[in-house]
Amino acid sequence: SDTTAFPNASISGGTGSYSLTLTGGNITISNNISYLVPEELGSVNVPIEHVTGGRTVNGNFTCYLTLDTATGNNGTSVELFNDMTTTGGGLDKVVNDFNVTFQIGGAVANTPRLNVLIPKCHIDVPTHSVEDVISLVTNFAAYTTDSNVANEVQLEYFGV
Repeated sequence: SDTTAFPNASISGGTGSYSLTLTGGNITISNNISYLVPEELGSVNVPIEHVTGGRTVNGNFTCYLTLDTATGNNGTSVELFNDMTTTGGGLDKVVNDFNVTFQIGGAVANTPRLNVLIPKCHIDVPTHSVEDVISLVTNFAAYTTDSNVANEVQLEYFGV
């Protein structure tokens, strides 16, 4: 089957480099706006002000747990799972640091697609989902290089 149009994830840093074909997931970008609304009896309340909180970028992605029969590091989902669940690897890190690129619409040049770049990404230990197929579900959260910089996510749109 041709997987060039499927969403891909390129992950590097932390415990290794991985290239995964995704079967699902979500990315949530929130600026955490809170509205201040007065409490008045007998009237419809209208917000009088809002407060913007810290921006957060998080989500999860799902991929098949691939059969890895090759020797060496070839960046499969099995290697991601093994590296993240091994002492001396991902289990020893409180916050790991990955450079993640989600290629939504594939990676073929001159085709419409969207790249979501997360230069500093914490990836949680993946979990298995056993249904018709065995898949790997991985949660992630982006963070910034400094407390006063908003550089946790970059969106690249490519037209026809």
